[in-house]
Amino acid sequence: MSVVSNSGPLIHLAKVSLINILKELYNQVLIPLEVKIEAIDKGKEKGFPDAILIEEALNEGWIKVINVKPSKKFSTLAEIAGLHEAEIKVIWLAYKRNIIALLDDDAARKFAKSLGIKVRGSLGIILEAVKKGIITKSKALEALDRLSDIMYLSSEVYRLVRRSIEKTST
Repeated sequence: MSVVSNSGPLIHLAKVSLINILKELYNQVLIPLEVKIEAIDKGKEKGFPDAILIEEALNEGWIKVINVKPSKKFSTLAEIAGLHEAEIKVIWLAYKRNIIALLDDDAARKFAKSLGIKVRGSLGIILEAVKKGIITKSKALEALDRLSDIMYLSSEVYRLVRRSIEKTST
């Protein structure tokens, strides 16, 4: 099974040392060139260790850069919705291939869902990994706490995800 990812989930999962759960969950992660530039090239320029972890996954072959060219009409609609080029290409590829889009940005998630695309964010990926026994509850809770330091999580979302992890039977 393949999925397509925007930069956010890759960066967030790499920052909490869980990038490899993507390989175990989905086998292959497709990314547009713009995502590679943002997550790897710019990250390495700034000295971010997570960029190296993402690049290692790319070199291993389970993250794959793919050329994506959305239609003009699609791009225009997505731009009106406030989406960036990488998000537009992620959503376009998910739509065309009928695959899951890994997105954290709320506007991008809403736009994708309006097209009938299944969406997962960093938190949903961690929850799925717990449910499938790929990581332990304690590792997931630790990752949730670390993510709350590096990405915006409302207290409501934090509590909801924490409760979901704790209730998961593994």
